[in-house]
Amino acid sequence: MEQPFKVINQLRKEGRLDEAWNIGCPAVQENPQDRYLKGAFFWVCYAYLKQVQGPIYERGKANGNFLPNQVEAERINFLLDWINWLSIPAGGYEHRSLLLTCQKNLEDFPKLVLLLFSCRQGLFEAGDKAPYQSNRGESPSLMLSFARKVANCWLNNEQARQIELSDLRQFFSQVRREAGDRQHIIWLDYDEAKCLISAGNFDDARAFIIPVLKKKQSESWAWGALADTYVKTDPDTAITLFAQGINHSHDEKFALKLLTGITPLLASCGYVQQASMCIQRAVACYQSNGWKIKNDLTQFQQQPWFDASVDITELPPFLQQKAQGALDLLLGPARKACGLVVNLHKSGKGLHLYLSAQVSVSVPLRLIKSRVTPNVGDYLLATLAGEGEETSVLAAEITSPQTIPGVETYTDELRVTDKGFGFVGDTFVPPFMVKDGMNMRAVEVVRYKDFDKKKGKLGWRALSMAACD
Repeated sequence: MEQPFKVINQLRKEGRLDEAWNIGCPAVQENPQDRYLKGAFFWVCYAYLKQVQGPIYERGKANGNFLPNQVEAERINFLLDWINWLSIPAGGYEHRSLLLTCQKNLEDFPKLVLLLFSCRQGLFEAGDKAPYQSNRGESPSLMLSFARKVANCWLNNEQARQIELSDLRQFFSQVRREAGDRQHIIWLDYDEAKCLISAGNFDDARAFIIPVLKKKQSESWAWGALADTYVKTDPDTAITLFAQGINHSHDEKFALKLLTGITPLLASCGYVQQASMCIQRAVACYQSNGWKIKNDLTQFQQQPWFDASVDITELPPFLQQKAQGALDLLLGPARKACGLVVNLHKSGKGLHLYLSAQVSVSVPLRLIKSRVTPNVGDYLLATLAGEGEETSVLAAEITSPQTIPGVETYTDELRVTDKGFGFVGDTFVPPFMVKDGMNMRAVEVVRYKDFDKKKGKLGWRALSMAACD
């Protein structure tokens, strides 16, 4: 008589899953130590799992939603219970297959998250750590995607909290070390910040969210995340940051979470009229989109301080006033400095501003208070925050020439090399500035100290040049 595991494997390969199940299910319970039998039955469970995921994935391709319906979720959880019971050792292809088949909706199944996280060290091949490259750009690696889905599940499902926060953070650090992602790794920092906020580790959370927010200052969710770190310890600061986030909401839907976040803080600080305005504004968004109003909003409407007659048009100026100081909280006190435009971006959307031999910054044109695009050689008065490499431009405007450290005019004879490079004394002149007939003539250059990558030190570079006669 042929061994049961071979029979089960053959039936599965022939697509006769029900027959394979009917043989395998009682057999593994009678022989729980038979690893060949358990392995064969695992692949039967896996085949059923793929069958259930098939329609889910087809729907997801059409609408981007890979959430299973109730029947599908119950079936998948039933199969996962059996897979967990089998206790397949880590290191084989079984767990990786589960990850690949369920990667689109992994966060919806905490049982699977716990299982895969427990064998995470042997889960990924080398290619899983490299981001996907396509015509649309870079997509997250499988390793990064897994880490983000684990974080999502940990945040939203109590069962997943069986994973210790310390273990979760160690895995995040491993992903940062091993995954080749650069474009999307910032989102793992955001996820870790949210996990830390949920655990009440607000100082650690700020260490992750502040660098994210510095790169995403125009995004409401980033301001909201930093606000969340102050809700329990500094309500006034939280209000400032929530207000800034609401003011940066590009779509009313993006303001909803922040409106419900700021409401109880406003009410507790005595701004009950404005708290009512926030609720009314959120409710209006739900109604305009035909959505069912969430319980937290209806509970706010039942509070004794709530006033449905408030005029929500008065809310924006209030939020603008409350948001004052948000940038100082993020970047430090603002200061002004004069800089020299040394380069215009090829994109046509920005320029490079020289502040000193040690500091230069990129300036988006949208931050310049003028309809006239500055030219190379123009001077800008910039409002800055941060220091050194952390310097950020908050605003800028064209101004008259000013004295800037590392910028000066210099007169000497132009010498042109065989390759077309020019030198005025020790000042390098790019070939495009050198015109016919200028060699050995006296010229005046506006020059600035720039870092010479070839020589590894600062050197003079010409910004403009004109003949003296």
